[in-house]
Amino acid sequence: MYTYPDPKTKDKKDLRIQRFYEMLPAVLTIGTFILLIILSLLVPFWVAIFILIYNLYWLFKSVYLSIHLIYAYSELKKDLKINWLDKIKNNEKFDYWYHAVMLLTYDESKEILEDSINAIKNSNYPLDKMIVVIATEEREGDFRLEKEKYLLKRFKGVFKDFIVTNHPDGIEGEMKAKGANATFGAKILRDKIKSLDIKEDQVIISVFDSDTIVSPNYFAGLTYKVMQEDNPYKASYQPLPMYHNNIWEAPAFARVVAISSSFWHMMESVRFDRMVTFSSHSMMFKTLIKVNYWPVNMVSDDSVIYWKCVDFYNGDYKVVPIHLSVSLDAVQDKNPLVAFSNQYKQLRRWAYGIENLATTMRSYAINKKAPFFQKWRRIFNMIIGHYTWATSAIILAFYVWAPIIFGGKEFKDSVLSNNLPIYVSTIMNITLTGVIITTYINIVLLPPKPKKYSFIRNIMMYLQWALIPIVALFLGSLPAIEAQIRLFLGKYLGFWVTPKIRNKD
Repeated sequence: MYTYPDPKTKDKKDLRIQRFYEMLPAVLTIGTFILLIILSLLVPFWVAIFILIYNLYWLFKSVYLSIHLIYAYSELKKDLKINWLDKIKNNEKFDYWYHAVMLLTYDESKEILEDSINAIKNSNYPLDKMIVVIATEEREGDFRLEKEKYLLKRFKGVFKDFIVTNHPDGIEGEMKAKGANATFGAKILRDKIKSLDIKEDQVIISVFDSDTIVSPNYFAGLTYKVMQEDNPYKASYQPLPMYHNNIWEAPAFARVVAISSSFWHMMESVRFDRMVTFSSHSMMFKTLIKVNYWPVNMVSDDSVIYWKCVDFYNGDYKVVPIHLSVSLDAVQDKNPLVAFSNQYKQLRRWAYGIENLATTMRSYAINKKAPFFQKWRRIFNMIIGHYTWATSAIILAFYVWAPIIFGGKEFKDSVLSNNLPIYVSTIMNITLTGVIITTYINIVLLPPKPKKYSFIRNIMMYLQWALIPIVALFLGSLPAIEAQIRLFLGKYLGFWVTPKIRNKD
């Protein structure tokens, strides 16, 4: 059986390696901030040049990413028009495949789950080829029992099978995390598949958050992608996450975060070598069994399963983009301060995905069978992605002033010192013109505005982008820095479940 490094290892040598790579991201981030101040004291001219080049880099990168966003949008627009079921139903392999859909839940209402299950029910894929698993937590108590009774009454007999699992609380070696629940549910699913006389390699498993609303074409499109692969067992399949379920109700800062996240995944979907599984995604059930399911004591379950598969297949594993959307909830609460706090915690949990670095360096990085350059490019992308997440907004916002403040009288009196803020401001203003593209694509992708909102809400959908600098700092860099510092100090995060709130009125 394949084993993956335990982040809570008791072996002293492994623990030293684990702790080194847990500490490294914070060392790089905080070290950058300190080094720029020290260099501003010693060589302010060169720091000023670096700041200008860094701003120009983000200008060109924004153009580069905008091109990818436009391309991803065109792919999405094109694929939404295709009837994927028509493309596969006459294929000789069509009857071979079954879909298992696992919805992971803790404290979400039965109405949230019902909406997600109804979306599966209303898809255009044959329901007798689908197994739905509702993975609940024992620690929900009577609330769980109420949901289970209601959902079984509503959906038992609708699909090939409908299962509700109950993950016991307090299993030794487990943390209270989504991965532990998913692993427990998948093992029960394995037994159920055997009883239904279905082979494990016939099953495509989709692991969804409880609020995931699939588009009607999703499972047909997913099946098509699986059929197109030479070896579908060496791939995960990633749809485009769109936080549209409650986007009109969410506060402005949450809308900016939600839409920016959606756009980031759209851009990544056309940069194939950078894709990592995120949130709701699909893979072959046989592969999941081979890699021994998800770790039960890590927070970032949705990305660590990718790294496990990459290591297991010696680097011969990829993420296949599916240019079809799944819709999820944006952060929302009646109290804006609570909503802001919840948004921060969600982003901190996402940023905590850098915990994968330590276990990856103890597995994939030392895998001699994995191609060298491919391996280190993937690892570098992980490191640099989390590094820029934590540092870029702060460098862009504040470090233009570092050589001016710390550079001494000679530099302060120079032409470069007097003009540096003007140069940087001009470059950043040009960079922010990319918001025009973002705004347009956002508007055309939005679901219809609820009737209860006036035209003012449409205007706010344009004006909200003025919040980008604030969001980038307080809901971008800061939660990422906290996540890295917690790993550095060994003050580990538990799994925090984002509350799901929707206004039905």
